Amino acid sequence: GTYATHVIVPVDGLTEKPAAVPFEEAAGLMLTGATAVHALTAAAVGPGDTVVIHNGAGGVGQVAVQLAVARGVVVVATASPTQHDLIRGLGGVPVTFGDGLLERVRDAAPDGVDAALDLIGTDEAMDVSLALVADRDRIATIANFDRGPQEGVKVLGAGGDPGTEVRNAARAELARLAGEGALGVRVDRTFALADTAEAHRYVSAGRASGKVVLVP
Repeated sequence: GTYATHVIVPVDGLTEKPAAVPFEEAAGLMLTGATAVHALTAAAVGPGDTVVIHNGAGGVGQVAVQLAVARGVVVVATASPTQHDLIRGLGGVPVTFGDGLLERVRDAAPDGVDAALDLIGTDEAMDVSLALVADRDRIATIANFDRGPQEGVKVLGAGGDPGTEVRNAARAELARLAGEGALGVRVDRTFALADTAEAHRYVSAGRASGKVVLVP
């Protein structure tokens, strides 16, 4: 619940850092990675599927796009125009959020959408997901805790399914993939621990593309 230079944790809560992965990237991997795995698992995303990932350029979104593409999934990811090249580089098809999103996703996925991951929590993301995906069990949200339960979609995290077993089981595989260079975590910017307030202001301004990491 705070930031510190040192912390005591149970040994079973640790995952060995691959030598090839810098500490800054490793620090951003486990929470985003485990959340991405949980969302993909909850929505039963598998080979041959087409999935729409809302906020594909965010921390969780970038990992989810990479993992889904590696599974043989067609990924349509919403992002601002400035992040489209990033999405393409991860193997996804970018679409711009905002007015007309539903039509743009349909154009990008003419054969239909099988599942949706809401990683942003907006009404737009929920409305588009409900319009595209017939089976609400294949819509998962990590951010819309108001409408998610009302709409009957999978609600993950706070107030929903914590996914403890799925997340714990994912960590070793995430570390392996990162160590082999098959999974990357984009660190947007690092801040010294003494500049924590500035880091929060930076994140709140919506300027970050990837993880913001505090370095003791």
